[in-house]
Order: sequence, then C-alpha cells, then structure tokens
Amino acid sequence: MAVQLLSLAFAALASAQLPASNLVQPLITRLNSSEPAAYRLNPLTPQILQTFIDPLVVQVERNSYIHRQGSELRLDGQRWTASGANVYWLGLDENVIPPAGEPFYAPFNASYPTFGRITEVMNTLQTMGARTIRSQTLGVSVGNPLSLMPTLGEYNEQAFATIDWTVFQARQHGIRIFVPLTDNYDYYHGGKFNFLRFRGINITSSDSSRLDPAVQEFYNNPTIVQDFKNYIEHLITHVNPYTGLTYAEDPTIFAYETGNELGGPRFGDLDVPREWTADIAAFIKQLAPTKLVVDGTYGVNRTHLDIPEIDIFSDHFYPANNTKLLNDIALVESVNRVYFVGEYDWTANNPRADPLESFFSIIEGRQNLTNPVVAGDQFWSLFQRNVPDCNVYVNHSDGYTLQYGNPLNTVQNNTQITLIRQHFFR
Repeated sequence: MAVQLLSLAFAALASAQLPASNLVQPLITRLNSSEPAAYRLNPLTPQILQTFIDPLVVQVERNSYIHRQGSELRLDGQRWTASGANVYWLGLDENVIPPAGEPFYAPFNASYPTFGRITEVMNTLQTMGARTIRSQTLGVSVGNPLSLMPTLGEYNEQAFATIDWTVFQARQHGIRIFVPLTDNYDYYHGGKFNFLRFRGINITSSDSSRLDPAVQEFYNNPTIVQDFKNYIEHLITHVNPYTGLTYAEDPTIFAYETGNELGGPRFGDLDVPREWTADIAAFIKQLAPTKLVVDGTYGVNRTHLDIPEIDIFSDHFYPANNTKLLNDIALVESVNRVYFVGEYDWTANNPRADPLESFFSIIEGRQNLTNPVVAGDQFWSLFQRNVPDCNVYVNHSDGYTLQYGNPLNTVQNNTQITLIRQHFFR
C-alpha cells in the first residue's frame, strides 16, 4: 500500500506539476496511518520523503518544454539560459578509426562513435556546468554509406542508433540539444552540396572566393527544397526507442537550426533567401510545434528579422569580437527575439581576439536585464577520450579542440577552460 500511494503521488506530481511541498505532509499522514504496520515505509519523515520526491521533480523539469517569451527563453516559469558546447561528432565521427569489423567508411574516415564516448561527454558537460549541446551530426547526415540518408530517399536506420543514445543520455544528464539540419560545406557528414548532387548539380565546396551561382538552387529549386523537407520529416518524426518519443515530441531537443553557417556563392555573404528560411522554419513548426527555430544563416540577416517562425538568431566568432557581438545583440533586440553565440574560438591563440572575460561579461550582463536577448553561447568544440580506451584523448585537426581534464593541456588551455567553467556556473 505504501509503495502504491507513493507511486500515485508521484504520478500526480508529474501530470499536474504540483509543487512538491503540497505532497509531503499529506503523504506522511496517510502512509503512517495505513495498515498493517509491517507494510509501512518506516521510519518515514518529511525529510526522507523529500529525498523520494526531489528526483522526480528533476525528471519533470527535464520533460518540460523550453519556450520563448519575447527576448528570453523560459522553463517552468523561470528564465532559462543555455551556455554549453559544440560536440559535432555525436551522430557520426571522422576522428577515430574503429576496430576491424565495425562500420567504417574509409574515404571520409567516417565511423559511429561508441556509446561510451557519448556518455562520457555528457558526464563532462555536466561537470563543466553546461546546459546545452549543439551538434551537426544529430541532424546533418547525408551522402555516405553510414549516413541517415546515403542516397536520395533511401534511409539507413542504423544511423539512428548513436543519435537516439545521444538524445537519451542528454536527457539523463539534464542537457538540452539544438540541432542544425544541413551544412553550408561539403564535409563528411553531408549538407547542401549532397542535395544538389542528388539532382545532378555537381558543385563541390572549395576554398575559392566564389562558388558557381548554381549553388543557390539548394534554396530556389522546388524539387530540391522538397527533397530537403522529406529528409527533415524522416528525421524529426523518428521514434527514439529509449524514450518512446519522436524527436518532434522530445523536450530534450529544444531547437532546430535551418543549417550551419548557411550562405550563398561567397563566404559570409548572408545570401540565404528570406522565402526559403520562412518556408523551412514554418515546416519545422508544422512538424514540431513545441520546437524553437534558429536561423542558420552565418550571421544575423536583416531581411530575416521579421520572419515570425524564427525564434533565435545566432552568429559565430572566430575570434571573439565584442563589437560584433554588441551589434548583433542590438539587431536582434530590435525585433524582440533571442540571440545565441552559436560558436566561438575559446583558445586565445588569435592576437585579434577580445579576452573571453570581456566577451562573457557582455553575455552575462545582458542575461541580468529585463529584456536579456542573449540566451547563451557554445564553444567550439569538445572532445574527450576514445572510450573504451580511456588512456587516449581524441583530437581534431582544426586547432579548437577542448579536452577537459587532459593532463597534457597547456597552462593557457587550462586557464581558458577555467574561464568557461566559471561562466557556465554564473
């Protein structure tokens, strides 16, 4: 009887979201009067009962949606801030060659990360005080045999295994996720160039100053736009076996981003048609009404500011630049929306970089205002150990790898990591 009463009380707390304090004393009275004495949960005091209720309160919060109210994000009636890390490889990696016999696509060095690596990263983020992950490969997975969609319209359900585990482990660790849905570049995990090639437009991303103008067909060709929508629908409506929820339903994924660093023929040109952004954002909202939508343009595009379905604008900082940050905030504040620093260089290796202390000070200062605008920031990018081989830290070649706790870290790296962790806890 005692266990049944506790279960009913917890169910009431979860479904009605009652304050836990409303349940404690009535439960004590009822449980201590139930029969027979041998079946009671004794000794039971308000303090002990609170230890039963507290974990459920945490689980209820983790199962609650984050929503936008003007220029702030809110969770359970309170302002929610969202600093954390980019962990781009969680769905599909390019940095580890797996043991023989494990899935591996050598031309792109692509493999699935082990569940142990994913879980360790969640533990690390929790230790650092992070609240969010931004991860390309949880949403961008096209064009190679290990991808979610290796070729147009053909799906590889095995690719969901690491994505499902990531979403579940993020929930278990109290971490929220936002997910880009395509990429501006021709990387191993795929992106807009794959959708172009699927339809016979054979353009390859390069370091040249200007691409073939036909690259804009990704945004302007109705057939390619529909291909992209079909892919989004297959991804977002997938049911995670660990939760029984579709990604559209799961509050752990709080936002989808229309893409990563999207632009046109010239790098940084902001040439992403307003009509395409509005169309994709509305489609995401149709499939997942509780999700927030991030404009994936590389930079704040003035022509997108009035799109009603866009909740969040963002920008990336290589290096940290206080003037650019303040200008971005002012633009987004003018339309009463939310702003994210989607990526930033944390290393202090660039002599042109503003100090992280001042960069964080601007963000934290805004978060204390009535209209905060800035919801958070995500450093680029986190790697940990090659679990199950816990003696080896995984490296990436771009110069921005952050490895928390690596004994080989330089003094400068550890100093910067300390600044980040202090920022997360403020």
